[in-house]
Amino acid sequence: MLKLLKLEFSKFRKSTVVLLLSTMFIVFLPFSLSVGKLFKNLPPMLPSEKVFVEFSTVWEYLGYAGNWMVFFFIGVLIIYTITLEVSYKTLRQSIIAGMTRNQYFLSKIYLVLVISIFVTLYYTLIALIIGFINTPDADISMAFANEWAIPRFFLMSVGYLSFAMMIAYLIRNSGLAVFLYLSIVLLVEPLVRLGHMKFLGAKFQNYYPMNIVEDLMPLPLLKIADYVKSSEIDLTVLLSYRTAAVGTIIYILIFTGISYYNFTKRDL
Repeated sequence: MLKLLKLEFSKFRKSTVVLLLSTMFIVFLPFSLSVGKLFKNLPPMLPSEKVFVEFSTVWEYLGYAGNWMVFFFIGVLIIYTITLEVSYKTLRQSIIAGMTRNQYFLSKIYLVLVISIFVTLYYTLIALIIGFINTPDADISMAFANEWAIPRFFLMSVGYLSFAMMIAYLIRNSGLAVFLYLSIVLLVEPLVRLGHMKFLGAKFQNYYPMNIVEDLMPLPLLKIADYVKSSEIDLTVLLSYRTAAVGTIIYILIFTGISYYNFTKRDL
């Protein structure tokens, strides 16, 4: 495992694109909460701007910002690292040099898991620093009263990155794969969900893959909608964390299975 990981990082440690995407994630995540602090006069039904930086709500708002940043910066990074090896024939060279297909595929799985661990640890560190600075009389028990936010963030990261990996293996062209990845998450799935609601009703419309992953770290204000919605409307805005977690695990296995099947069956 360590040998495969070392090989993966040696390939891309000097890549300008990888360094740029990684740096943008590292820099933008802690600064994302500063946007929330600009809202000084929120409506009475909404919380004050302090919720963006205090325990325990800092976990949710930072997690939602991280949701977008993992999806965009780190998801694109995974697509780039896979498709680049196809374009420059390093995938074929690795197999010719003696690496088996299973070893090569495992190296990408390890890469997804290690990057997910890194972004989760960084999210945890930033949340703790911001929370302790801005929460009066904060203690450890208060800091970690976060409804399993840390494992949820990790699972969310693996969900996005396994989906990005699947797109990369299916398309193999960097530009087209990135375009399809962004389009599915930002446009295609939301439109399909709207069509589902119009023609099939609200039942099961929350169970599309990227919505399930997103519901692990949703916009916290959407929780208000679930509390104040009319009893005449049969619509659940957010899935429960447990349902989202189980659904995400199922989709991760599906994405990984499709990636493996495609990789092992297609020509190099």
